[in-house]
Amino acid sequence: MMGGSPLAASLDKSKSVLVQGNTLKTWDVGEETVERVQLQITSGGRPVHSRVELWYTPAYVPSKISVYTEDGKYRPVDIIIETPKSPKTVAVYNTGSLDFPFTATVAHTGMDKAYYSLKDITPEHVQGGRITSYTFGPEVEAVQILLTSKVNNLKAKIELTQGPNQVKQIVEIYSSTYKNPLYLVMQTPGANNAIRVINEHTVEFPFDAWVLPYKTAGTDASAPVMGGF
Repeated sequence: MMGGSPLAASLDKSKSVLVQGNTLKTWDVGEETVERVQLQITSGGRPVHSRVELWYTPAYVPSKISVYTEDGKYRPVDIIIETPKSPKTVAVYNTGSLDFPFTATVAHTGMDKAYYSLKDITPEHVQGGRITSYTFGPEVEAVQILLTSKVNNLKAKIELTQGPNQVKQIVEIYSSTYKNPLYLVMQTPGANNAIRVINEHTVEFPFDAWVLPYKTAGTDASAPVMGGF
């Protein structure tokens, strides 16, 4: 992987599952003390179309995430899913055709909330209906994104583009509670990468966004190296 997974060591210890097109796989998180898990979706260079859901009961789905990536090898999906309640199940649908299987891994992690490591950095406050854009230099190999809301109903779209409107990855989230923020890492190989964060909700539902380098020039990045807005 170009920029590395947020928790590569945890993933190495977990079993990957092949998810064929138009198929659902589920992971019972099990332990009540597990507060968050990492999901990784990869493919052998083919496109990925997926829908990820967190279930507390069959009738209570507080978080839904739709994912598209043009190339699941160079731009895999790496998402941290908060699981504050029990019982809890992570469901991964392959919404693509039979020609586009992918591999999914769900791993327990001992990391704290992403907010704790980013709280000293001022986020961008994104009002409902607003589009915020970020560009990065070619030295940035991966970007971390955290979206949090102090109110319920987080509804957002994140687009990774390269060059003039070449969409490489799209992540859309709907969360019905502030207890389920979104944290993910996007791989950004090559030059001319830009990320758009769109608040798809109405003006009554703003959220805070951190969009920062995760890995730069082969080393972990702890400070933003922004190319512009």
